[in-house]
Amino acid sequence: MATLNQTYVSTDNPTEWEPFPIENVIEGDPDGKVSWLRQEGAGDGMLLAGVFTGQPSKFPYVFAGDETFHVLEGRVTITVEGGETVELSKGDIVSFPKGASAVWHIHEPAKKFFVISG
Repeated sequence: MATLNQTYVSTDNPTEWEPFPIENVIEGDPDGKVSWLRQEGAGDGMLLAGVFTGQPSKFPYVFAGDETFHVLEGRVTITVEGGETVELSKGDIVSFPKGASAVWHIHEPAKKFFVISG
């Protein structure tokens, strides 16, 4: 568990990445990667934050927690099952609820800064 005085520092252009496996890809190769800013919170519950990058592709994704993100690069369409379709590009900020089932379509190489809680 993180301590209350822990400070996390990163950049929107990190140099260290780890694979972020994406299953059941519909088309393309997402080549998902993540650079973690943090993977735990100071209290109970989930808190994840970092930078994600992906290549043009289409795949299903279920939001594991409430997720808010800021698109740093690229263009993405996210279609939420039983909900709306959201077109996102550089500068857009969006928030999805935990458990939302969606299909991502990354049109151009994309990068986002995200925070997941729950």
